[in-house]
Amino acid sequence: MSADWFIADPHFGHKNILKYENRPFVDIEHMDNIIIENYNRTISEGDTVYWLGDMFFCKSDRMEYIAKRLSKGRNILIRGNHDKGVTDGKFLKLGFKPYRMMSYYNAILTHEPISEVNMSYLETEGIRFNIHGHVHSRIDALDQSKYQCVSVENTDYSPISIDEIINRFRVNRKKLSRKE
Repeated sequence: MSADWFIADPHFGHKNILKYENRPFVDIEHMDNIIIENYNRTISEGDTVYWLGDMFFCKSDRMEYIAKRLSKGRNILIRGNHDKGVTDGKFLKLGFKPYRMMSYYNAILTHEPISEVNMSYLETEGIRFNIHGHVHSRIDALDQSKYQCVSVENTDYSPISIDEIINRFRVNRKKLSRKE
């Protein structure tokens, strides 16, 4: 049976992300390999993986090498702010179908979190949740009962299932209701 998985901000090939986010890797080769190994251990044929932006910080030949190693599943990319230098055609050749944002049942998939004002509007249209990346480990300012950041720092450098995301929303809604 196929499953849906989510991951954001791998920053493949990005040396400075190790420092910016205090990632626990020796170097970018180590980081890239761990994220790829976690992906391949988690994803099965027929699964869909939603990559919520900021894929690559490397040259084209390195992108191709990494993409070939991410061989399982159907890869959907929600473009991030650091994905601007790669054309849609290039992403398609690499095996990623690119979008700017996408609705997913009663959620909106984006790279950057949707503003509270826009979320309020989207709620009138039946969108209750925002699954996103971009903020990495800086999630404290976001209402975790509406927003879930799937940047790799929040997912143990591995894709997480929609079931885990739903559980996170539920847990945070319960915490919120206890505070009120």
